[in-house]
Amino acid sequence: MVIFTESLNIEEVRDYCLAKPFVTEDMPFGDGYVTFRIAGKIFCCLPLARGRIVQLKWNPDEFDDVVETYSYVCQAWHWHKRHMIQFDFDESPIPDSVVQMLIDRSYQYVKGRLTKRQKAELGL
Repeated sequence: MVIFTESLNIEEVRDYCLAKPFVTEDMPFGDGYVTFRIAGKIFCCLPLARGRIVQLKWNPDEFDDVVETYSYVCQAWHWHKRHMIQFDFDESPIPDSVVQMLIDRSYQYVKGRLTKRQKAELGL
């Protein structure tokens, strides 16, 4: 299990994402963006050139709730409205437990939306 430090670095987020089953990492948008996927579907993006920002795929039905609950969560820059959220560690301290919960929920949301065929290929 990855434990984040008070001065969280993106490597810790990267390690946390890669520790999840079936996750792959790539840079489809160039050197400045690292994405984490399950069965080819993005659940997390780290826009490295923009600082310590984490962008997560999110259930649009839960978008308003998460934005209202956590003041540091907002719509992700340059992504489809209500389908991606983001938070910035340089703007606000965020508890480790919340970071982990948000990443976990994003991963579970994307994993749950995989097709039967994709799930079968992964042995799920």
